[in-house]
Amino acid sequence: MRTHLFPLFIAAISSPLFGGEVTTAEVNVQSQSPGLTIPADYMGLSYEKTAIAESHFRPDNTTFINLHRNLGEGVLRIGGNKVELCDWQLGKASGTNPVTPVTPQEVDQFFSFIKGINWKVIYGVNLASNDPANSAEEISYVAKQGSNSIVAFEIGNEPDHYYMPPKKTFRENGYSYPQYKQELSDALRVISAKNPGAPLAGPANTASGNAKWFAPCVEDFKKQLTLATSHFYPTTNKEPYPTIEKLLAPETEAKSIKMAETNMDAARKAGLPWRLAECNSTSLGGTAGVSDVYAASVWGSDFLFDIAERGVAGINFHTILGLKGYTAIAFDKKSGKYSVRPLYYSLLLFKDAGHGKILPTEAKSSANVTAHSTLGEDKKIRVVVINKDLTHEATTTINTNTGRTTGTIARLSGTSPSEKEAISYAGMTVGADGSVNAPKTEPIKGSAGKFTVTIPACSAAVLTVDPS
Repeated sequence: MRTHLFPLFIAAISSPLFGGEVTTAEVNVQSQSPGLTIPADYMGLSYEKTAIAESHFRPDNTTFINLHRNLGEGVLRIGGNKVELCDWQLGKASGTNPVTPVTPQEVDQFFSFIKGINWKVIYGVNLASNDPANSAEEISYVAKQGSNSIVAFEIGNEPDHYYMPPKKTFRENGYSYPQYKQELSDALRVISAKNPGAPLAGPANTASGNAKWFAPCVEDFKKQLTLATSHFYPTTNKEPYPTIEKLLAPETEAKSIKMAETNMDAARKAGLPWRLAECNSTSLGGTAGVSDVYAASVWGSDFLFDIAERGVAGINFHTILGLKGYTAIAFDKKSGKYSVRPLYYSLLLFKDAGHGKILPTEAKSSANVTAHSTLGEDKKIRVVVINKDLTHEATTTINTNTGRTTGTIARLSGTSPSEKEAISYAGMTVGADGSVNAPKTEPIKGSAGKFTVTIPACSAAVLTVDPS
């Protein structure tokens, strides 16, 4: 949380924007006022549904399994734009768009993979094809194979963008919520008749559709849905193209928080949990030099906590199994090898610090710094200080308002905001087999609950304070 955040210490770097000046920051943690508990499966990844047919999700795909296991508990969402371009076994066309069939064998393989990583699943089915009976058949089969791992079946994907030529022409120009409402009502009736009690989710709309689609949908279907879902990207890969400065700017953070508070308010009124089931730094696949660099991991670390602090059930960073864009996990089709991108390290940071109860935390500084804190079941306090300032390091005083005096520091580090590979969290990097090395932390001593930490520009640090 910010009031004004604090900068951090940085070594001299080739980037003219990185580091240089020094300032101070103060972080105050209300350690005696624990609030919401972060769900154990809050963190997740989202994949295009065609990834099932591409055989990534196999029980023998050890590297891919390790890349998920590194992150602890989570929710894997199968959806994205391709959910409307996949159909259960039949491969029927959605308008003029070719469709990939999903087979029972691929579903069996997928859930064998899920058992290997011990994650839960949000499984998307096609709505655009207007064949709810086929989707009902798919849900019936998937429910048997997925058993207790299923969080919900998400019906359709971004219906508010069903007409976005030339790429999306699922509906005619002018398609709006009243038409969608009738289609969803008809689909839910058919699906629920064959699968009584199946957990259903939606509307999976874009952020631009929150007012006209999300809010009315969760109210209209609060008795049929068990989970509200929507999508969000704070910037867009269109002119004027986003920059690192824009991604890390306070205005971008404020936009994200406002979205989360608005959607949580609508979901609460409907009595539904809400999950940000698809999100990332920049829509349309990401912006080169912004979404695929170290600065994105700094942004992601802050974003994960900002959304959690609003009481959201969880988030799923959308993942494109290729070599470009915002993806946290990359895949080289030529070599058949997986690797991680900078955003992945924000997930490692959140796994370390993003559990337990949220502690109210305030950061004050003239620089762009934020802070978040949690109280774990192990009674340790974890304070996350994120310096999104590109020109200042910060000498930061952290007041935990306890008598605690010992702890450790783990750092999110990169050589420059635009670095793509030399990145680590707590000294951890990811090997070719998808595994991570043991974390390395710095011991720290404080006095009467106060600790002083120097944090480089465009970086983050996690202070873990031992129980008294």
